[in-house]
Amino acid sequence: MLLFFDIDGTIFDDDRRLPASVLPAMEEAHRRGHQLIINTGRTLCNPDHRLDTFPLDGAIMGCGTRILYHGETLQSMEYPPEASLRLRNLFLELKIPVVYECDTAMYFDPESPGHPTMDGFRKFAVQHGICRDLMENDPEFRAVKMFCFADGDAMKELERRTAEAGMPYTAIDRWPEGWELTPSAFSKGKGMDVLREKLGVPREDCFAFGDSNNDLTMFAHAGCSIAMGNAPDEVKARCTYVTARPEDDGIAKALKHFALI
Repeated sequence: MLLFFDIDGTIFDDDRRLPASVLPAMEEAHRRGHQLIINTGRTLCNPDHRLDTFPLDGAIMGCGTRILYHGETLQSMEYPPEASLRLRNLFLELKIPVVYECDTAMYFDPESPGHPTMDGFRKFAVQHGICRDLMENDPEFRAVKMFCFADGDAMKELERRTAEAGMPYTAIDRWPEGWELTPSAFSKGKGMDVLREKLGVPREDCFAFGDSNNDLTMFAHAGCSIAMGNAPDEVKARCTYVTARPEDDGIAKALKHFALI
């Protein structure tokens, strides 16, 4: 079996704490022959090193824009600097506050409008050594995905403008006026298909664990989908099974429920 796990709100609880039951449960699943894959919106610059000791076989990162399996890169997507700057100009024209989640760093644009939530993003990035102010001559600024702050109408306009520019993005509603932007040709679910097809694993032998709207494509591409107890109702309504919250041993309980451990 292939077991796909979101990180934030799934392996970790909503306060980014790691429940004690998670590692033993995943170690037992791996011992029984199941392959464990991280499937996250985090980009390459932003791993969580608490997972370094986990028996992981691979990772789908940046909502499918980078796929790793036992050290091999199966898929990688990012826009070159010139195209990335064109995307930046769209955000500036539309006056949308944005954080660029690139593979090398989290970029903050000094010319971007501010937003209260961005302070938390910057604090996190500084704490983890991945904060960088955007400069036009930075050769490492290669746009992958973004997080931005605006209303739904602004997001529809941004989707329209990025499509017109030949760089279409899809906006995923994460919280009121908080949106994850991913390249439209990529998703957590499509990343799962790339990996399982390489390994010759049918969809019905794939289990997906998640908690938020950006996990819905993962649920749609799995034979069995598990929503954590902290997931919103609209996510719980579109899964196979609802388990407990992360801090209430949700991962371990779900693995036991499906006889994976």
